[in-house]
Amino acid sequence: MISQIYRSGYFIISGVLIFTCFAIIGVFISVQSGKRTRQISDDMAAKVYQLKSTVFKNEFASFLKGLNNIASVVSQLPNSAAVQQNLPFAEALLLSHPQINKGFYALVRRSDTLLRAVQKQDSHYLTNSLQPYQLQNIRQLLAVPGTGNNASTTLSIADSLHWLATTRYQLSDSSILLLGLDINLQQLQHYLWSVDTTGRAYAFVVDEHGTYISHPDEKLIGRRMPAGVQAITNKKPLGDSITSYQTINSTYLQGLPVVRFQTPLQLIGAQWTLVVDTPLLAVDEDVKAIEKYMLLLFASTAIMILALIVWAQTKWQKEFMLRQQAELTRQELLAEKQTLSLMAERQEKHNALLQLNTLKDKVDPHFLFNSLSSLNALIEQSPQLAQSFVMKLSRVYRYVLDAHPEELSTVAEELNFANEYFFLLKIRFGQGLQPLTVQLSDEHLHGQIPFMSLQTLIENAVKHNIVSKETPLHITIQSEGDHIVVSNNLQLRKDVKGSGKHGLDYLRGTYTYLGHHSFRCGVAGSHFTCYLPVLRVTG
Repeated sequence: MISQIYRSGYFIISGVLIFTCFAIIGVFISVQSGKRTRQISDDMAAKVYQLKSTVFKNEFASFLKGLNNIASVVSQLPNSAAVQQNLPFAEALLLSHPQINKGFYALVRRSDTLLRAVQKQDSHYLTNSLQPYQLQNIRQLLAVPGTGNNASTTLSIADSLHWLATTRYQLSDSSILLLGLDINLQQLQHYLWSVDTTGRAYAFVVDEHGTYISHPDEKLIGRRMPAGVQAITNKKPLGDSITSYQTINSTYLQGLPVVRFQTPLQLIGAQWTLVVDTPLLAVDEDVKAIEKYMLLLFASTAIMILALIVWAQTKWQKEFMLRQQAELTRQELLAEKQTLSLMAERQEKHNALLQLNTLKDKVDPHFLFNSLSSLNALIEQSPQLAQSFVMKLSRVYRYVLDAHPEELSTVAEELNFANEYFFLLKIRFGQGLQPLTVQLSDEHLHGQIPFMSLQTLIENAVKHNIVSKETPLHITIQSEGDHIVVSNNLQLRKDVKGSGKHGLDYLRGTYTYLGHHSFRCGVAGSHFTCYLPVLRVTG
């Protein structure tokens, strides 16, 4: 049968017709695609612009996230005294972006004015006196009446062009809080070089006066753009109605043609313009590559059809399909094996970290030392109470040393352990620690939570807050929906050292390991609150 196919004129005629049809279609499409090259170039340039502009807009917005994050905190502080008490926390929020290292603030009250400059070094925040240009900027902003003012200005200082972005708040006691970021634009450009390094376009930012805010050529930062971004004529609007583009010759690329896109970049108090230049050569190369691949596709398809006609009835096709299927199966099995191996390694590492954190929580010599000191004082003052103290202490350590292979306990067990632990703290702190308020539903008492979770949050509250007769600490445990909420009034101590947040990391890691991601904690108004999801109900 195969020999008959080779000898027949049908095979030759069919092959010639198929090859001729594909060749004609390929040439026709190639000719037609040439007419659409310009439109394709514009569309591809627009895609490159959209990617580049999105990256740059997101980066510039992230530089100001410290000012945005601190707004919610300031709104929760009732007066200037509360603001001043939380200034270390505000400084950390202000310089939260890893590339922003300098800031400043001013707290203006009736009696005095607090002026400070903040600098981030590694994980520390240093405060010192304001630079003259920072002080001048603050005075100018304070001279403008109103609340909630945002301002942005650029100043040429000795080392570079500096961007001062500030936000002003008026507190309930008529005090004024002014927060600002001092961004060295020349140093910032070093970071922007590493952003989207694979893109075939370059971007720069100019202010409303045509001054370069950022540019790949670092020497241009702080200088005026020769003609300004508004000097381009015959601009075409893009689909978003605020972006325009035009083909020009780029000075930066030594006269090469580029498609220049310009769009507003509105930040805190700033009306800047983002400009993205996409070289036409890069776009044209893509279009020509598409034409080349199209011709190759048609030619290779014609050859493949001829080959299939010749070998359709042979055993080679079956063997090829079997080998291909076997190879695909092998690759799928290999990929699945690698995935399972990676998951096992991550799980093993995660379990090890959970075990380590748990062991750290279980052994606390400092707590034992304080407990023994309190017991020593009770032996003479109240022997009966000292006997009860010893019993409570032994129950606490017996519970701590009990094995919990699944790292889970019932809420009732955890609550009983927390009460025993709180009794020991109450003996130590007396009237500085108000009675523990507990309001838990019967359904939650039968549920499960991570081992030592309630004790961990109580210990965390006592460790990080002032506990005194004048300012007593009040801790509450109550049911709320599917969570147990542990809350305490916020009166942070300033002398806490060596806090690695092991307790909170242990709880967060345990819930993540068990597939629950709704554990959360943080400052809410004047309280620090943690939400513990209640897991499966036993019995």
